[in-house]
Amino acid sequence: MSRSPRGGALRVALEALAVVALLVVAGVVAAGIWFQVWSPVTGVVRDGQWFTDEDGLRSTFAGTGWYVVVAAATSLVVGAVAAYVFDRSELVTLAAVVVGASLGGYVMLRLGLSWSPADPEVLARTAADGTELDGALEVDLPHAWLTFPCGALIGMAVVFLVTTKRSGPRGPESLEI
Repeated sequence: MSRSPRGGALRVALEALAVVALLVVAGVVAAGIWFQVWSPVTGVVRDGQWFTDEDGLRSTFAGTGWYVVVAAATSLVVGAVAAYVFDRSELVTLAAVVVGASLGGYVMLRLGLSWSPADPEVLARTAADGTELDGALEVDLPHAWLTFPCGALIGMAVVFLVTTKRSGPRGPESLEI
């Protein structure tokens, strides 16, 4: 009984969709982790402007830093798992990881930023002097969003480099001469 090429293509397409979905869900989970580990900078309103103290100035880039750390760790693991589990067609898995990780990184960024406190610069315009306001979650590096796709690709590459597909005996002893 031979397998239908159509059935094989359907399985590969379903695996690709599963990889994309896995990475998007990972982006949602990573957004939650990112928001939980980040601590907002606190500042005070004075004359309609928001000011942070010295500690706040040091913490300005914490949102970007935590985004990179969480995105790299999450995508590295999920990219490796995707490569290990969905190995029917490496090129299709590669394309699915690129698409899924790009979407996952975008979802992580947008969702995490949507949970952030409002922009304190805007709130300070109408707040009374001495009011304490939390800073907004920000990602200051425009290319930080590449962390999620790059981490997933590195995880996938490591798995593809250190594992082999085994469908039968391989190696010199399996060659007929």
